[in-house]
Amino acid sequence: MELSFENHHVVAIVVFMVALLFCKNLMQCVHASTQVWQACAESICSECPCVHYGQLELLHACFSAALLTFSVGQPILFIFVKSTADVLRHRPGLWTVNFVHVSINATAFQHMGSGDARGTHQAHTTSVSQSEADGLLLVMPFALIAACTTYTWCILRAAGNFSSDPLWDAELFQDRRMQFYETLYAVETCLLLFALLALTADPAPLEYTLVCATLATFILLFFSAQSRSKAAGDRASESCISMLLFAVANMLLASFVAQHWSPHPVKVSSACMLCLTVLLIAGLHMTVSEDTHAGHVILCRTLISCACSAYFAVLLTADANSWA
Repeated sequence: MELSFENHHVVAIVVFMVALLFCKNLMQCVHASTQVWQACAESICSECPCVHYGQLELLHACFSAALLTFSVGQPILFIFVKSTADVLRHRPGLWTVNFVHVSINATAFQHMGSGDARGTHQAHTTSVSQSEADGLLLVMPFALIAACTTYTWCILRAAGNFSSDPLWDAELFQDRRMQFYETLYAVETCLLLFALLALTADPAPLEYTLVCATLATFILLFFSAQSRSKAAGDRASESCISMLLFAVANMLLASFVAQHWSPHPVKVSSACMLCLTVLLIAGLHMTVSEDTHAGHVILCRTLISCACSAYFAVLLTADANSWA
């Protein structure tokens, strides 16, 4: 069975993005979010003696506008990148991922018994079904949820609840809207890991890939929850649990990559992106201190997601199925 990205998918995504972008609070969201990204970027560029204040402000504004535009508009950007690449190469590009489902005929395997001498080598002990999915269809759910996550934070900033760039702590998440943002980010992370795991395996066992993505997401959610409660609880026991779960995440990824290792460039690059993404997300939340501001964490999260989106855009452009 082949799952391709059809025209009605494009129409649905365009309608979704129009409904998301053209709400009455769009300009307020962009303006408020620009302020928080400028405050975050200032720590990077403020020590450069060759940049004047006016140039620094312009750099902040350009950086904020580019980041927000890319993060919120990446579903439309994916479609535009694929269409442009198809036009330039004068043929449709092919980037697909194979999903397999292996089922075992349990009745073909018999236990040893005194009155039953049937062997286990019977025909049709296993059956394999395969589905080939379009790569754009694989990464589009992540792109849509990532756009919603960024836009939710923009709305929170526009409401004025976080105008002072508060600390990243448990008090911040007493607001239900911030809890909704964190839920969206958890879904975004799960979809991102599922896409990277599927690309790393290819052919990917669907159930195993989904379970691995869910398990890795829950481990990362623990790090996120712990980062908001640095001042509470037994620090020694929390550190021990963190290191244990970090080791579990590493073993999970290492075993998955080793089991599906192949010299194919797409699979190698996807494996590297998978390991790097999980390490960055876990390291970000493990290194959060009591005086870390929410803007810093949100900025780093957005940059990691945008980096993965840029990788997916490269695969859409490069006609990945033709790579040796």
